[in-house]
Amino acid sequence: MTLDVTNFDRLMLDGDGSGQTQLQTKDGVVKFHNRPTTDAYVLEVKSEVTSVAGTHFGIETTVDHHPSTAASALGARGTGSICRLASGHTMTGGSLVGGYSQVSNIGTQNGAGIIDAAHYCLIEEGGGTFTAVEHVAALWLDSHLDQTITAGKSSFAYISNNGDTTFDNVFYIYAGDHITNLFTIDALGDTGIVSAATTADYTFTKYYRIKVNVNGETAYLIADVP
Repeated sequence: MTLDVTNFDRLMLDGDGSGQTQLQTKDGVVKFHNRPTTDAYVLEVKSEVTSVAGTHFGIETTVDHHPSTAASALGARGTGSICRLASGHTMTGGSLVGGYSQVSNIGTQNGAGIIDAAHYCLIEEGGGTFTAVEHVAALWLDSHLDQTITAGKSSFAYISNNGDTTFDNVFYIYAGDHITNLFTIDALGDTGIVSAATTADYTFTKYYRIKVNVNGETAYLIADVP
């Protein structure tokens, strides 16, 4: 059976009467509004792929920016994941997570080159020209928060291990002989992270050794306790 629907600007699906789904299209933009009452998701996409080579995407999104003028200042994003607590409501538990990625092995993996990652970020070589940029990064962590967190902690990265597996590393770096610094702190005027420079000899009265692995050898970073 084939059903062709043309020249409509809104499609309402009532379902069982308890929820509501609205599909609207205007000016080339498709809007999908859903107000579920039971299930744990608005839209489910499930793929049972049988291919054994190549790459498979459950959902593929591509944004090709075609500026309408000679210069563009557009902030283009492939996808946008936004999670908010609605105004006037209160949370006493749970969490707000803008984007969630998971990987799980429920079969058998047997290959020395297999890499499992819940999230993968890539800067692809496209052959374009970088005449001038502020920064190029595979991962950008940013905050526009103006509130003061007094009843808890705040961090740019929160790393937790709630399983029984003992991991080898928190970070594993393959530099490919093309990374200059481990990190750079732009700390001009920021004494909260970096103290004033000194050339005087220093004596550690109390310190902690933080274990790292460099080129296969165990080494330690010194954390001074004044």
